[in-house]
Amino acid sequence: MSTIALPFILLVIGVATVTPARKLFSALVKYTAQIRASVFELWSQNSKTSSNAGGGPLSRHDVVSLYKEGTWQRQAFDRYTSVLLNEDLVFPCIYATKGFNGNEQRFVFIDTDDLSDQRHIKTLARALTAYLPQARSLGPNTSLVLLARENDNPRTIEEYNASFWKLLDGLARLDKKAWPADIPQEIDTDRWCFCFGGEPFFTVVQTPAHQVRQSRYAKGLSIVFQPKWIFDILFSTEAKRAGALSKVRSLLAKYDTIPVSPELKNYGEEGSRERKQYFLLDENSPADCVLEVLGQ
Repeated sequence: MSTIALPFILLVIGVATVTPARKLFSALVKYTAQIRASVFELWSQNSKTSSNAGGGPLSRHDVVSLYKEGTWQRQAFDRYTSVLLNEDLVFPCIYATKGFNGNEQRFVFIDTDDLSDQRHIKTLARALTAYLPQARSLGPNTSLVLLARENDNPRTIEEYNASFWKLLDGLARLDKKAWPADIPQEIDTDRWCFCFGGEPFFTVVQTPAHQVRQSRYAKGLSIVFQPKWIFDILFSTEAKRAGALSKVRSLLAKYDTIPVSPELKNYGEEGSRERKQYFLLDENSPADCVLEVLGQ
């Protein structure tokens, strides 16, 4: 074979093999892209299962868009919604219903009802941090609502109460802003209230362990965090305050099969303790709080 013919033969072989090689390479690229897409979808679904994406607060429209019917998040949300929108048995906190209807509420999810879990404490801290800058623009009935995955073996009321205070204590430890100077840090005082991000909050806990006090019952644990400035709007005059409290108390009397808790007093009133209002028992006696100060 001549030295001239050899390059020509190699060229022919190259032309004959380049097309299959290109097809193989193209198939590999396509297959790799499909694998990457599948892995990303699996990761995305896993993120949604553990909590809401990134721990950020979601609007009710976000919840319906992100979580399909049948997911535990959607089930928790739908149960919460059904209670607020029940026209036959009106939920006592009519302002929560107004906030929901006005899309003023924001939601965050946790995948167990163990409030002492550091994952959940961090998730809620991120949600509160993201919620506060937008809260005032959402409306006068806004709140951040924590919804937990339903527990097939619910804890006792006492266990939920203990873990609730561990949650607040953990949040205080993660809080990057100073405690408001005009709010005492000692819990057992008539001027104390929970604060995060420099903002005072009122909180309401509902658990699956409550049976008699139905206003504090939820099939899956839920906690509502209300910035206290909303009460400055709702109770801007003594007449409005008296009217609102009278309305809520009358609805509570119809909703619960237990008398209205004597702990439901005005903030700052002599002898009042706001911490006793956060977690009400199924009897008219105050729940325990072993902490004196949060975050220490």
